[in-house]
Amino acid sequence: MSNNKILSALFGSHKAAAAPALKAVPPSPSRAELIHPGGGFDVAGYDLNGSYRVLSRKTGQLVTLSGKLDEATLLTKLGAAYCLDHYGTMDPKTRKRVFASDVLAEEIRLGCDEFGPAQAETVRGPGLYEDDGKLVVHYGLAVYDETGTPVDTTPTKQRVYVAGESLGFDDSTPSASAADVHLVESTFESFGFEQQHGAAVSLGWLASAAMGAVLPHSPSLIVTAERGSGKTTWVDLQTALLGRQAVRRDGVPTVAQVLHAVKDSSLAMICDEFEPLKVSKGEMLKLAEVFNSGFTKTPGKGKFSRVIGGKVQYFNAPAGVVLCGIHLPELEPALESRSVRLSMVPKQRAGMTKSPLLDPASGVQPGELGARLRRLLVARWQVMRDARAAVHRMLQDIGHPDRRADTWSPLLAGYIALKHDTVPPLRDLAALIAQWGLNVVPQDEHESHGEACLGAMLDRKVVVRVEADGKTAKLYTRVREALQTLVSGDADRNTLAALEKHLAMLGVRALFDRQREAWTLAVASSEHHVGARQLFQGTAWARGTWKAALLTLPGATRGQQRFAGVSVKAVLVPAPAAISNPPSVNDEDAPTPRQPAGASATARGEWVV
Repeated sequence: MSNNKILSALFGSHKAAAAPALKAVPPSPSRAELIHPGGGFDVAGYDLNGSYRVLSRKTGQLVTLSGKLDEATLLTKLGAAYCLDHYGTMDPKTRKRVFASDVLAEEIRLGCDEFGPAQAETVRGPGLYEDDGKLVVHYGLAVYDETGTPVDTTPTKQRVYVAGESLGFDDSTPSASAADVHLVESTFESFGFEQQHGAAVSLGWLASAAMGAVLPHSPSLIVTAERGSGKTTWVDLQTALLGRQAVRRDGVPTVAQVLHAVKDSSLAMICDEFEPLKVSKGEMLKLAEVFNSGFTKTPGKGKFSRVIGGKVQYFNAPAGVVLCGIHLPELEPALESRSVRLSMVPKQRAGMTKSPLLDPASGVQPGELGARLRRLLVARWQVMRDARAAVHRMLQDIGHPDRRADTWSPLLAGYIALKHDTVPPLRDLAALIAQWGLNVVPQDEHESHGEACLGAMLDRKVVVRVEADGKTAKLYTRVREALQTLVSGDADRNTLAALEKHLAMLGVRALFDRQREAWTLAVASSEHHVGARQLFQGTAWARGTWKAALLTLPGATRGQQRFAGVSVKAVLVPAPAAISNPPSVNDEDAPTPRQPAGASATARGEWVV
């Protein structure tokens, strides 16, 4: 039989009345499905080069089409059956059915032009998202909300869904039972955690990592262990339970490896044998920046950009991070402040029954159990969301800083969501917080972060140019020493003026309060202040977070001060004892605050009344 006869048998003439009665009409695909039988397309705009972009219903992927839109390309990319069925016409000369590619091409051009420019950051691969307060789950080939209602996958300017690898579960997967949850928790309890709440935190992190893409904060977990403590077994279990929602790396991954691992889907990053001392400090800082990018994010989006090869590319942030190693040292301060540390030691297992999850001969599959756990979390999303908000407020009321509440609340909420089908009463939440040792704020909790920030600022080295006798000399000093010199006045006039001017440009001033007879440091708090940004560059507070850190210091207040002639917002903190040397009002030898040395210089000290 010829090809034309085959096409005629398949499609016939669109004008024939008898043919449809003999042809089975396939059911219309669900609007939640990304791949349709036979193919199809939806317009999705155009790129910066003017090329058209469509969502191919043949592959579920975004396809870039050049302006030519030739017949072969359309048949290949969008599906031959779809093209011939929907854009077939009768050739009047041959009386045979042919593909009217020009009609389809014109429809694509007009539709894409009307759609507007395509935005790469709106593309959504498999994962969890939140739209208008509702949880949206992209299972890989279909998209549903938390109630199982289909979500329309037609591209919009706000979101474009594309097909990808399955999450390992779907809306038909049964939810885990209470016995399943108990089995996982008891397995975590079999490890030798030094912290009493180590197993509960392990379970809470599992839940927070699975749902991390839609949580306001995704904390990291740092597990430092002794040899023989079962660290790698714990890592294997977490990896198996998270399934395709996690990626594992042994050793310290590169930034590129992390970025590309989470590019298309929001995944948790699990690192075993993490040895930070084997990489340079610069590499570790860059890696910590990527890990921290997932801590705070826009719920359900979490996209951030990087310029690679001169081209802007968009990546998902990690949904959670675990760093496991032998005797892990203190890591980068910003990463530590967004993490919870657990310690593991060898545990005497003689006479202990091995958990079925750790025994391959038991027949229990951790991957299948993990899929049921994650399906349960989807069903209990409202519980997890409301529990996180409740415990976050309770931690703040206890006195924990915002960062600490941000870090611990997702772990507590994840544990609660796996154990309860409703948010427990406040008294039960308070009891859980106490079990985790969070009912009391450590004595140095308020001061440690602020003191570290202030110390980093005072230890910064600066180069000050001092003019004297028509010559310019360079003075190498630290901010701390410069302030000590200004407060004591133990230098010549030119040096004091130069130090005063240079510090003001960096957003730092020393002020004396006559009533309290104490020195105060004023630090520019705006993240847009060029000098202050330069001062904190390369520190854990380089992104403008020094304001929040300094305000945690005892006696710190907000204010408005002039720096180098410009009035800006500032944080006023009591000067450390090493700097403060308050003069007595009756002491004739006390240094007297000077007037500005020049139009661009500020006073060494002013009486604050």
